[in-house]
Amino acid sequence: RVRRPRAPLAPAVRVHLYPCARASPVVARRRRRRASFRARTPASRHAIAMALAGRIAPRCARIATVARTTTQSVSVASRSSSPSASVSTTTTRAGCSARAAGARRRLAASASASASSGALGASTSPLGGGVVREKIFSGTPRHAVRAYAGKTQVDSYPELRVRATGRVVAIGDLHGDIGQARRALRIAGVLDDSDDHVNPKWIGGDTTLVQVGDILDRGDDEIGILILLQKLGKEAKKAGGAVYVMNGNHEVLNISGDFRYVSRGAFGETMRFSEHLVKLFGDKFRDAFGVDEDDAWTRQSKARLGLFSPGGPLAQQLSMNHTILIVNDTVFAHGGLVPRHVDFGLDKLNRAVSDWMRGKEIEDDETRMALGMAIGGVRDSVVWHRAYGTEKFQTNEDRASSCKLLDETLGKIEGVKRLVVGHTPQIGGANCECSGKIWRIDVGMSFGVLGADPQVLEINGDEVKVLTSSSVREQTPAA
Repeated sequence: RVRRPRAPLAPAVRVHLYPCARASPVVARRRRRRASFRARTPASRHAIAMALAGRIAPRCARIATVARTTTQSVSVASRSSSPSASVSTTTTRAGCSARAAGARRRLAASASASASSGALGASTSPLGGGVVREKIFSGTPRHAVRAYAGKTQVDSYPELRVRATGRVVAIGDLHGDIGQARRALRIAGVLDDSDDHVNPKWIGGDTTLVQVGDILDRGDDEIGILILLQKLGKEAKKAGGAVYVMNGNHEVLNISGDFRYVSRGAFGETMRFSEHLVKLFGDKFRDAFGVDEDDAWTRQSKARLGLFSPGGPLAQQLSMNHTILIVNDTVFAHGGLVPRHVDFGLDKLNRAVSDWMRGKEIEDDETRMALGMAIGGVRDSVVWHRAYGTEKFQTNEDRASSCKLLDETLGKIEGVKRLVVGHTPQIGGANCECSGKIWRIDVGMSFGVLGADPQVLEINGDEVKVLTSSSVREQTPAA
């Protein structure tokens, strides 16, 4: 019997200690013990990780027990709401194999639903569809957010290349922490300080904002952040600016049915949101979202599966986000890019991920290959890649090898000078490598990760710099 460890896991072998618990209260304790834990040998860290995996597995197994019935219920509800849609029964397995060494997360196998409208067709999607223009969150004041969604075309895809006339600002992983997200947006100079948490005011003018993914997991306000950025995007468009949100590996995990990193507060937010959708769309979705389930855990799990399964309302919304985005002379990806991604076609990767999230049937080999390159492999897929995320290379040879790979990749993309990534938390803050050709901007700002001070990357022509709260205060004239 392995004793419970006295310290959390280091990032290299991270397994979520409390997969369904509120993350914020334990952050301080994690940070105090992190230094002592790093002194352990790799063998002892591996033993601890395996022990934790054994404790997490039973909890994850409970998700798997309701996955199949939930997805089937969603399909039945969709069929009743849209008789003409060809909806197939799907099976989703929760990917709850908590692995220790390197935290090698694997996608859960999920079959596709309808090729035309998905499990919860786009016509009924509250965020991605055109039926509902406005909705109100219920719950605590923190979640009492009014949001509205524009009409989204199901067959439209995110555009690979966009032009920005003004400056470009990029924000790293947010992981469900809406307080830190607002701080980052204010540092970026796009969110008014007098924001009332209901009607955010865009003050960025023609600024283009890019969020590099991983809004989901580890924090309690995932849907709140999605709505905040969506509303800011509408306001930015009126002023000549733009907001682009990208998909990261944690968006992929949730759509795959893997909820290992979902906090207790996020499960509650999901349940309240699904209950509100039932009020909007009627009783045909009650069983799909588990509203009448007696067991609280089953009710929360079915609600999340109903919303995030391929073709579900929030999956439809995420399908409009980029996996790869090129703004002027900068390419953005959550994890990284390698030459074979470019050779295959970056636009094909974007389209394949969008089709999968919408629940379309993936029948051709080319699309399957595209999905594998974009979201499938831990080592070199777009959302899982970490070769460029190493904050301090162990040897000069490692640095030279990584920079050579980056040069080869950027050389294949016309007009691109640099790559911006998130995914791997940088303990020392946002930084660059390879003569400024790679910028790493995930600073672990969420209190579910490191609770670090937010930082923002600003690209203004050929000038690239990191904005912090102190630098913004220095630029603000005294009253």
